[in-house]
Amino acid sequence: MRVKTATEGKTKDVAITDVTPENYIVPSNEQHLYHCVIEVRKFDSETGKRLSVPRIQKFGKKSFENGILDALKKQGYTITVLHDPNEYVKAQAEEKAARTAAQQKAAEEKAAADAKAKAEAEAKAKAEEKAALKAEILAELKAAGVIPAEPAKETKADAKAKAEAEDKPGAKK
Repeated sequence: MRVKTATEGKTKDVAITDVTPENYIVPSNEQHLYHCVIEVRKFDSETGKRLSVPRIQKFGKKSFENGILDALKKQGYTITVLHDPNEYVKAQAEEKAARTAAQQKAAEEKAAADAKAKAEAEAKAKAEEKAALKAEILAELKAAGVIPAEPAKETKADAKAKAEAEDKPGAKK
């Protein structure tokens, strides 16, 4: 069984009896499972030699917590939990919540931008409609003779008076 060593990044091969929760390497695709060393310990009464063989067993989180642990203990198994997935599941839930919050925020920003664009488009359409209506009303008034079709031409006397007013030194411009 490959386990972590005291030096960083190094691994070594050891017997299953030497595997502990501190040095156990959890495969990345199995972090959601309980990893346990289980065995019914048996020793030779004369020599003291271990007769039982421990094994690493992986269990689903819910089933292990809801009954397998108690059932194994009742059957005489010694259980050493090498990896508890509760921390991993909690981290996944937090990550999912953060992802969901980010998606919700993006959706809200998009909705706000869409609403702003819609409001701007409505304002532009309203302004265009108002300008068109104004042009139509002016055309109708000119056609009816209420407003002269061409601006009134200045008479020569009016033009001369205006020029003189501009030439005076104290005159307002």
